[in-house]
Amino acid sequence: MTKENYFIGIDIGTSSIKTAVYSDDFTLVEEYSSSYEYVSTMAGWTEVDPTIWSTQVLEQLSQIFESIPYQQVKGIGLTGQMHTTVFLDQANQPFRPAIMWNDKRTVDIVEEIKMKLPRVKQTENIFSILSTGSPLANLIWLKTYEPENYQKLGKLLIAKDYVRYVLTGELATDYCDASTSSLYDVVSEQWSSEVINTFQLPLEIFPEVKFASDFAGNLDLSLLGIEAEAAIPVVIGTGDNVASAIANQNQNQPIISLGTSGVVILTNQKGQWLNTGKNILAKISVNDQRVITQGALQSGAKVIDWWSKKIIQQDVTQFEDQLEQQLGENQVLFFPYLNGDKTLFKESDLCGAFYGITLNHNQTNFSLAVYEGVAFAMKRLMQQMQPELKRDILLIGGGAKSNIWPQIFANVFNTTVTVNQTAREASCGAAMLAYYNLFKEFPDLENELRETIPEEMLVKKYQKNYRAFISFSDALIKKERRERYEA
Repeated sequence: MTKENYFIGIDIGTSSIKTAVYSDDFTLVEEYSSSYEYVSTMAGWTEVDPTIWSTQVLEQLSQIFESIPYQQVKGIGLTGQMHTTVFLDQANQPFRPAIMWNDKRTVDIVEEIKMKLPRVKQTENIFSILSTGSPLANLIWLKTYEPENYQKLGKLLIAKDYVRYVLTGELATDYCDASTSSLYDVVSEQWSSEVINTFQLPLEIFPEVKFASDFAGNLDLSLLGIEAEAAIPVVIGTGDNVASAIANQNQNQPIISLGTSGVVILTNQKGQWLNTGKNILAKISVNDQRVITQGALQSGAKVIDWWSKKIIQQDVTQFEDQLEQQLGENQVLFFPYLNGDKTLFKESDLCGAFYGITLNHNQTNFSLAVYEGVAFAMKRLMQQMQPELKRDILLIGGGAKSNIWPQIFANVFNTTVTVNQTAREASCGAAMLAYYNLFKEFPDLENELRETIPEEMLVKKYQKNYRAFISFSDALIKKERRERYEA
């Protein structure tokens, strides 16, 4: 009887760690999840002790190996939040908390970088993606405000790369996290000499860049109390949005991910770059060098959590049936930029707002406006990224489980929205990279898809509301910029 083989995917999320086990045919066998909290010691700061990630991952792997023989695990892949910056000393140990992707302390640093960095072809991409939370901005902040800590710096890593280092003892990163770090020259495909020379950075702090499916090293089983010679290969891995695109196996259909943030994911061919959004060198292997362009709404499905816990203090998803009765009828508009914006408006201090409120409106109107505002903002983002895009959309992430969001998106975008009922999250994409490393191809997955088709009457109503949303948004942006200029 043939023994089952297993592949493990690990996802280092913004607030939780997920480790999933898949069989040969990529049926989900086991999944473990544990949450953690990042800290904010000052306004706009978000930090986390990176050893929290590695500790939780090792605990989850220990649980897995209690039920699944480690000898039957044929590979482990990692993914996770992009940009979150880990600082290691000369002994490759973290000496201060990691600065997270949603940290805003570097507003002034970003402007300083833009003034000093030469504007040449090799830095065009860096200027287009540089923002608060970027590893470059975090590194210059460390050098400026914590010079003693900067002197300790031996290596700079992204979240998933640190966890992989703990598991294998090998230091590296992938093209995805390198090309989105604002430290990498995507033209020559090497760490940017313009950045290194301008800011006098030591080249040796940057790790080697490899393909996402490349072998990184074997899992150190002694970390789990296992004394054995078995080799479980760990692959380099990639960023969470690239992993989501891999898991959903579609290089033509646009993806909208409704997680903590809302992300538009468009897969392009090698060398195809879009003018709006963050162009990512996904580079799975020598034979798969796709470019993925992502645009982000900083507050995606997170706004539902905010609205439920901090405003109405009850779970709004329990009332989705009531909200569904009002689709297309709501005149209250919601501006969902609760955590600034990095893609369309590039305003880190941008705030949210409601508009169109009268004495006739109640909690239902406000709740529905929160759902609709996210859909309107995502449509504006996608239209800016690829104006002529008319294809159906795949909706993924926690927000895709909503009863009404697929309906709202289908009618706001006037296109069919598909939701994969078979959960294919970033951890699945990470495990698929381990499979690719072994077999040099991705597995064929069986998925259960649910389609939501737009309704002509609702489409017309949402087109009118969308135009109002655009006018409202433009007025708010103009006001914000005028006030900042006058200040």
